[in-house]
Amino acid sequence: MNSPSGPIVKPQNIGIIIVDSSAYTRSLLVERIARIENCFLHAHENLELLDSVRLPSVSGILVLNHHTTDTPPFAFLSRLKQDHPTLHVLVIVSPGVEKRNFEPLRQAGLVDALFEKPIVPDALAKHVEEEVRRQSQTRHLATEHLNLLRFLPTGGLRRIFNQPEPGHAELFDMSVMFTDIRDSSRHIAQSSAQDYFARLNRILGEQARLIRTYDGMVVKTTGDGLLAVFEGAARCHLALKCAHAMQASPPIDEIQIGIGISDGLVLTGLLGTHEHMHFDVIGTHVHLASRLCSLAQGGEILATQDVASRARFEFSSAPISETIQVRGFATPVACAHIQPQIKELS
Repeated sequence: MNSPSGPIVKPQNIGIIIVDSSAYTRSLLVERIARIENCFLHAHENLELLDSVRLPSVSGILVLNHHTTDTPPFAFLSRLKQDHPTLHVLVIVSPGVEKRNFEPLRQAGLVDALFEKPIVPDALAKHVEEEVRRQSQTRHLATEHLNLLRFLPTGGLRRIFNQPEPGHAELFDMSVMFTDIRDSSRHIAQSSAQDYFARLNRILGEQARLIRTYDGMVVKTTGDGLLAVFEGAARCHLALKCAHAMQASPPIDEIQIGIGISDGLVLTGLLGTHEHMHFDVIGTHVHLASRLCSLAQGGEILATQDVASRARFEFSSAPISETIQVRGFATPVACAHIQPQIKELS
């Protein structure tokens, strides 16, 4: 359920390694392959200078021009494919016996392509160019996937891929948590917008980290706070433990937050149109958790009594039980005020 965080990932160029014991043919290979876009080259005189375990992570293609006087590379190629199974290995060999010696490696998947001498430079370059294009597309898709994960919860992605149509929703039992900064207007007035935005990002980033630590899922930010959900049999315990960890730490930049937690059936799915949609959770318990969050004091957790009872949590100080009339709800709600004991940093 965790969502990765970090900077936007950008696709990298494909690394091509050329190994040729002849300086003359090595220079010809480098000169011809260097014309291919979206790649960069490393040239080596022999395989002994190439440590297969320490290949650059962006290496995608190995071009080996094998001469009859070279040491047989079979053991090296076997280790190479074990260490880098996605590396595309292209070997240039002499016809006849040399090519037949390499054929079993091609059949075993240790060599991906064999080119017979004398090579046609354009044909070789075309093969390498097509492989660069294929790997670039694969890495681009992987990069887009990683960047998408930064903006959508992975639990939400799972349901989106299962039912990618807006309007489809499913019912799940979840513990719902809202967080919100207390007295945000005063903090904004006392600092520049840029400074407050930076502090807000630090606060929300730490909250999201703790939510992931306790197997929760961040659904979305809500301006000065977050909406998160927890699933499974231990969801009340995990939600309350996460909230306790947030409130038990010294406030970041002396900014306090309030937390509200409820538990029950919620609808999850895609809201919006085909042009613009987003994953969300809705339902009575989402509204209740939001209302409780707005009623919580700075540094306090306000949870339903049901959550506090089912969590089986050992509190640092006994919760204060209270029946609260919550706006939008016809009957009063039994709640628990929880005040975690702040742990000062050493």
